[in-house]
Amino acid sequence: MTDALASLALLAQDAATPQAAAAQSSALIAAGFVLLAVALVMGFAELFVPTAGVLAVGTAVCLVASVVVFFMHSAVWGFAALLAYSAGAPFALVIGFKVWSRSPIARRMVLGGTADAGEEDGATAVGAAGAPAVRPGDRGVALTGLRPVGFARLGESRIEVTAEFGLVDAGAEVEVTSVSGDRVTVRARG
Repeated sequence: MTDALASLALLAQDAATPQAAAAQSSALIAAGFVLLAVALVMGFAELFVPTAGVLAVGTAVCLVASVVVFFMHSAVWGFAALLAYSAGAPFALVIGFKVWSRSPIARRMVLGGTADAGEEDGATAVGAAGAPAVRPGDRGVALTGLRPVGFARLGESRIEVTAEFGLVDAGAEVEVTSVSGDRVTVRARG
């Protein structure tokens, strides 16, 4: 009798094994896609939340964990995920950079302020089409940090200028050194 019960138990385990394996297999696939989704959300958040790279590291860890989980399911799924991530990474970086470069954080990092900084103090914005007569030797004040491009007030006009050497802080006195077409080059005085 005990032999019959043991045989039935083995048959029950064998019958349950394919179902358990299928459930485990689908759980691994789901876990791989969940890790991918978490990585995408963390990567997108890294563009706008200054975390000193913590979210970027979390994104990389989630992507690696996703590939490992796909390999645990099967080698085909693992290599497919590895290939897809490798092929998609350059596109994700380009799209991420384009989105980030239009963000307020990027504008502050590149220009040292918003694009309309200085307009409230009476200076008028001047583009290439309405460039005022600026000559070498004219003096003004940097409205934004020149890194090396930014805005300066020369006379009553707000003009995009380029620093001749290095970086120039906002509020520093500048002097025009050369004018070539619509490009005005300045250097810090003092």
